[in-house]
Amino acid sequence: NKYEVPTTILVFLSMLYGTISVLAVVGNALVMWIIATSRRMQTVKNYYIANLAFADIIIGLFAIPFQFQAALLQRWNLPYFMCAFCPFIRALSVNVSIFTLTAIAIDRHKAILKPLSARPSKHTAKIFIVGIWIVGVCLATPSAVAQKVVMVPENRRDSQVHYKPFCTHANLSDESMLIYAGFLVLSQYLIPLSIISCVYARMTLKLWSNKAPGNAEDSRDVNLMRNKMRVIKMFLIVVALFAICWLPLQTYYFLQFLYPEINVYEYINYIWFFCDSLAMSNSCCNPFIYGIYNEKFRREFKQRCPFLWRKWSTSPPTNTTDTDKTQSTRTSIRYEWRRTISGTYPNVSSFYKGAPTKESSESFIADHQLSGRSKRGISCYIRSGNNCSRKNEELYVFSSDEHQHTQEDLGIEELCL
Repeated sequence: NKYEVPTTILVFLSMLYGTISVLAVVGNALVMWIIATSRRMQTVKNYYIANLAFADIIIGLFAIPFQFQAALLQRWNLPYFMCAFCPFIRALSVNVSIFTLTAIAIDRHKAILKPLSARPSKHTAKIFIVGIWIVGVCLATPSAVAQKVVMVPENRRDSQVHYKPFCTHANLSDESMLIYAGFLVLSQYLIPLSIISCVYARMTLKLWSNKAPGNAEDSRDVNLMRNKMRVIKMFLIVVALFAICWLPLQTYYFLQFLYPEINVYEYINYIWFFCDSLAMSNSCCNPFIYGIYNEKFRREFKQRCPFLWRKWSTSPPTNTTDTDKTQSTRTSIRYEWRRTISGTYPNVSSFYKGAPTKESSESFIADHQLSGRSKRGISCYIRSGNNCSRKNEELYVFSSDEHQHTQEDLGIEELCL
């Protein structure tokens, strides 16, 4: 059998696909767990990220292990209904992934080019996500309709004729599959990536053309611009990896229907395994990108998996860059806040000697340089005394990186008893 794989390569491919599958499921499940259990992470942008993670989990559970063994053994040993189910799930996951990346790009585009316009709500984002899955199912359905298990001759050394089950597109003609393959290349790859490229190019030009007034080091506009550029950079890397990882396999699928004779090439199975493993590896990359480029995800990863970050958490800072200064300032604010309230609740009058008054509230705010929403939260707490309800009010502390953090974010003990 010319498609037979040597034992050494068989072991290597099994370990490779197994590692990709485990990393895809565990890493993306961690991303979904963080978003589902942390209220401050439940934003419109992170809803799309969770949807992308769920699509990658499906690939890790169904597409990677099942289709790999079929390609490796050149026979279908699974239940027959999975012959149609696995390609359907694979096409569906790719559709959902690329459509979600497109939705993220459009959402970021609107936020940067039209900052004063109404932003999509969480409810609207959920509707878009449902629409993405509906469109994905419609586009992936032909792949399920086409697949069927048929019995084909099996080459053996004896003279007898043997048959083996083989999963192939028996329900659609080669011409129909050619049209469908070309349509998938357009809908899953070329058109979405063209839209994403144009959108991110406009955003990048917009941000680079903006010049912040005054001192660039102290300007809040500069900090906000840096944060936006960091987010854009993260999503650009996600999109670029998707494009690079899926390009060889998309090209192969299109060429095999355009030129079926390529399948008789002696080493075509090695080419397919290379293209397929590269495409499947994309499903486990995104959690690492979030951990590197997104500070909030990185902080959540450290809290949920401290054993993975022990080396960095115990090491002293080695430089004084702007990022380190921001983190140091935020840490100081958190420590000062804990130190101030430590041992004082439930008697909130111990913030200051005597009964809490408007003057004591203003003095506390001035001493700790709180502003905006933080100021309103502290004033409410001091005026309310022990009757403050956490369900109705949350305390906010000003952070030097222009983010608002709740008492849960800062690790503060329960204050309203």
